[in-house]
Amino acid sequence: MKTICLILIFLGLSIIGIEAINDFSKTKIFYASLNPEKNYSKDILAVNEKIPPSNSGSNKTSWVFYGYCKSDKLKSGIAIPINIIESGSLNTSQIPIWRIKAVKDKILYRRENNIINNPFSYEMRQYWVTPLFMIVILPALFCYLKIKRRENTRKPSL
Repeated sequence: MKTICLILIFLGLSIIGIEAINDFSKTKIFYASLNPEKNYSKDILAVNEKIPPSNSGSNKTSWVFYGYCKSDKLKSGIAIPINIIESGSLNTSQIPIWRIKAVKDKILYRRENNIINNPFSYEMRQYWVTPLFMIVILPALFCYLKIKRRENTRKPSL
């Protein structure tokens, strides 16, 4: 139990450090997705470059599109799963996207029917895992301190 607490504390502190370096972007995206009507806005990614999935690299399941956003000319890229591209319903020269007001340089794919992914959905997993580890630090720290205190009181005195 002590080892698990230490691992959770280490992971949480590591993620907080990484998020601090990245200006807490994943955390901001997660909290923005809790109230998307207020925090998301529609935009279009005008595509300049298309990179298909490769057989040998790490990108085997997604197309990657690079271009600029129509609203403010932000140069950005987005990965879209291959099954969406193969369905033929997506115009790959102008891709509908969501912009997050709190994170200026991050874009999310906007589906045809403008449905926003649930904050705890599989598609949003890279955004909700980060705050989860940040929140888990506190219970792990209290549990570790409780275990340490119990160990110190059980030591026999010489």
